[in-house]
Amino acid sequence: LAGAGLAAAVRAADAAGVPLLELPAEADYRAVSRLVGQKALAQAAHILEYGTRVHRTLAEVLAHGPGIPAMAHAIVGLSRCSVLICDAEGERLAWAETPDGPAPDPDAVQAALPAPAPRAPDAVLDGHAHAAETELAVAPGVTLNALITPVVVGGEPFGRLVMVEPACPPDPHDLAQHRVVAEHGATLIGSEMLRQRSVRAAEERARGDFVEALVHGRFADPHELGARARHHDFDVDGHYAVHVVSAAALLPVGRDYLRRTVTATRTAQTLEPAGCTLTAAIGSTIVVIRQVTAGPDPLKQRAEAARFAERLHRALRPQLGDDLRVTHGRPGGGAAGVAAGYHEARLAMGLAWHTSAAPVCGYDDLRVFAALKDVAGSAEAKSFAQETLAPLRRANGGDLEQIVLAYIRTSGNLNAAARELGMHRNTMLYKLDRASRALRMDIRSADAQFMFWLALHIDTLTTVTGTLADEMAPPAAAPR
Repeated sequence: LAGAGLAAAVRAADAAGVPLLELPAEADYRAVSRLVGQKALAQAAHILEYGTRVHRTLAEVLAHGPGIPAMAHAIVGLSRCSVLICDAEGERLAWAETPDGPAPDPDAVQAALPAPAPRAPDAVLDGHAHAAETELAVAPGVTLNALITPVVVGGEPFGRLVMVEPACPPDPHDLAQHRVVAEHGATLIGSEMLRQRSVRAAEERARGDFVEALVHGRFADPHELGARARHHDFDVDGHYAVHVVSAAALLPVGRDYLRRTVTATRTAQTLEPAGCTLTAAIGSTIVVIRQVTAGPDPLKQRAEAARFAERLHRALRPQLGDDLRVTHGRPGGGAAGVAAGYHEARLAMGLAWHTSAAPVCGYDDLRVFAALKDVAGSAEAKSFAQETLAPLRRANGGDLEQIVLAYIRTSGNLNAAARELGMHRNTMLYKLDRASRALRMDIRSADAQFMFWLALHIDTLTTVTGTLADEMAPPAAAPR
């Protein structure tokens, strides 16, 4: 080709996006193939050498163990890009700014990120994460180029590495280098995330074992208690309030209940940075042991425990739903106080569900049941409750008990009780007469109402304590 023919070929090659080489006539197929192979090999060797240098630099940072923020600063040093690292839940783990110019707002960058996929099969090829070039609209009329690389360990997404390019559009050679840095960085960041997750899981298991031993009083001797207490910064001479968190979201139903439980447990653990707080998931509840610092005054201690319970409810309600309940026992001293407080908190939780008490309540808020606790355990009390309630439960399909309860709850106001139950006033009168005949005394009298009220409370307390006794033993004394 020459002249106009060569010019036309150049234009056609440019339009098709293919390379066009002009070679002398003596350049045969073998020479051209060797030249292309040497060029491809040199390019691959350059990429491999650069990748090895990047991996070695980042691996040295990882080996020294300073954590994910140091990894972010190392990536900035290699790429001169601003770096954002997030976990799988979108929480920011590290942010490092480029030293070469004004850095973008990290909050705006994080808000502009596309939603992460639950799993990232398209971004993981041959076991390696690959960076995807993305444009981020951080403000009206302001767009940034970024490389987003999923941090994947064993096929599970652990987070994302975001490198914000200093130029828009970025230089192709710089972008290729940044891809190498991003892919090696994401791999090593995944190793650090896995290590930190393993360490945190081990710490949480150890703390959970200690909390379970505390609430059940399972220590072989005082030496074991002292050694484990020192490890968890638990003052054996301090005073503690035990809180129990319960919600339908904590029940072992569905695929996400475990994640919700872990997240709620960590939220409770970090709710109050100052002071000693120990949390653990026990069964379908979360137990929070919080040290009280109000001094020896029991009233101030109980007020402090109630305030913490309110804060705990406000913090966990967005995560666990509106049916969340938080109960707490009375503050007590040392390991024995924790065991007794847990028993009271669990008892308060059972009573709260049966009596529709407030979402946040303490053992002292159910003083009537607390006063009847010892009485309700006697054979005479159980017999009295059974003999009083059985006729009401047998007669008229078993609805007379709720009729009488609504009548007493409305202070004997017949119209209010009828409205509460959604029935006619005459029907209410008829059913109250049926209840009076079943009890063999006029339910409108104060004695009959008190007898029914007392029997119902004893029966409720017996039911709750029986269920609780099946799950746990009574609090044991602290080892001496």
